[in-house]
Amino acid sequence: MQSLKRFYYLISPFWGTRRAALNWLLLLMIVVLTLSVVAISVLYNNWSKDFYDALADYFQHASVATLAQRYACYTGLFVLTIVCGNWLKKLLIIRCRHEMTQHFEKMWLTGSAHYRLSMTSEPDNPDQRIAEDINLLIEQSLGLLLSLVKNTARLFSFITILWQLSGVHTLHVSEHLIITIHGYLVWIALGYAIVSSALTHLFGRRLHRLNVEQQHAEADYRATLLRVREHGEQIAFYRGEKAEKKRMQQRFMTITKNWRSLMAQEFRLETFTTFYFRFSLMIPVFAVLPLYLSRLVSLGAIMQARAAFGYVLDAFGWFIDSYRQLARWSATVERLWEFQHSLQDLPTFPTIPCAGKELNISGLTVIKPGGTTLFSSFTAKLMPGEWALLSAPSGSGKTTLLRTLAGLCPAASGKWCIPAGGMMCLPQKNYLPQDTLSRVLSYPLAQTPDKSQLHRVLTRVGLESLCLRLDDVCDWDRVLSGGEQQRLALARALLLRPALLCLDEATSNLEDATAIKLLKLLRQEMPETIVLAISHQPAVHEQFEHHWLLSSQY
Repeated sequence: MQSLKRFYYLISPFWGTRRAALNWLLLLMIVVLTLSVVAISVLYNNWSKDFYDALADYFQHASVATLAQRYACYTGLFVLTIVCGNWLKKLLIIRCRHEMTQHFEKMWLTGSAHYRLSMTSEPDNPDQRIAEDINLLIEQSLGLLLSLVKNTARLFSFITILWQLSGVHTLHVSEHLIITIHGYLVWIALGYAIVSSALTHLFGRRLHRLNVEQQHAEADYRATLLRVREHGEQIAFYRGEKAEKKRMQQRFMTITKNWRSLMAQEFRLETFTTFYFRFSLMIPVFAVLPLYLSRLVSLGAIMQARAAFGYVLDAFGWFIDSYRQLARWSATVERLWEFQHSLQDLPTFPTIPCAGKELNISGLTVIKPGGTTLFSSFTAKLMPGEWALLSAPSGSGKTTLLRTLAGLCPAASGKWCIPAGGMMCLPQKNYLPQDTLSRVLSYPLAQTPDKSQLHRVLTRVGLESLCLRLDDVCDWDRVLSGGEQQRLALARALLLRPALLCLDEATSNLEDATAIKLLKLLRQEMPETIVLAISHQPAVHEQFEHHWLLSSQY
């Protein structure tokens, strides 16, 4: 029941809006086609009775051509229904996945939630939960729903046939105890399914937990491989391949250990379900055999009863057949619910007021997670065009101050106001998405500026060689050197022209003369911009008229 509640919690936002009308229509059409498959199965069942009766009669009163024509018509309808149903199902899956993915992407990115989540108890591999678990949830949910609809329809379609073929039987238990049974074949199927369902749950009750742990282990292993790919150069310089191989093996050993537990659990479950399936093929034959030996039914009726018994047993035994799928589905629900719950319970970041043209900081204090004060009562003010250099021993909180001004530090108190023109921060390690160079340069703008503007800023920072590669898509983080990446970041600042520009070791990979030249270029091109910087390059300190000392509290 808990998985159902969490599943409703996950999907309800997508099925109660006006935009969901088409999704409901698609789902209705898929259900109708699924029911049509059941109706065709009933026609097949009736055809089977007629065929075997005609076979027993050596086709004296029936035409082989007519029976073959009926079968061909049923098959054509069956194929058309299956193909159309599968096509509509794929359309519904991609529509639902698109809406749900957009929803989770928005939750993950809005208000820097991805960053705040990394500072708290972040669920493992949120990227994998968005990319894979959403798709799994939709496919598994739709598959289980249609399976349930199909088996329910089969139950009501074939139980009448089975009830009628069973007739009425009287058991003389004793002289005074006579039991009359109506539809004994139905009761046999129901009893067999109930006992088997209870045993199935007994053998497979640990599958939910093992599937959750398996998904965790698989995601951790993929994340380890991804880190090696992202940090390939650093690993190569360190000659750290052996260490990385050991780490990979440790992650994969977790997969192997849990997989073996999963194998053992599924072995027990599969052993029972295989016995269940094989016995279910013969139970209807022996159950109907007394009717045939009593000459109450024909051979065709026996074959019809056998097929009907199988469909009814499948309907009663839906829980048994779907148990492993239900375990995987509940594990997927658990992972997505945990991710969404974590996003919704994130601590709120302070709202940063943007007003005026100056930067005002009054009584700013930051508390570390352990409860100690990183720095306290920091007060400062910068007017348009003024530059300030922030100095302090390593670990005193210089970068944390920049994070606080950007609203990325929930443990901050005090008052501060940034200019209305907005803030831009250039870290020491620049972010370069894998995209065209024009989009990388204009990041985070949604619209790419005119190429003439891009050519101009690239030329100004000494990257004119890249002007011909604006449409190239590369992994620019690997293509460009550290100095070129910092030049590109400064070109972004020239392009975006923020009111407040924060530089966190933004010229550390450049020669002193080049760094000074580029800083002078910033002052020349953006005379009204406030610049707050952190730098351990003594040569560039003269470019700043204000020098602030941040006092550590420990």
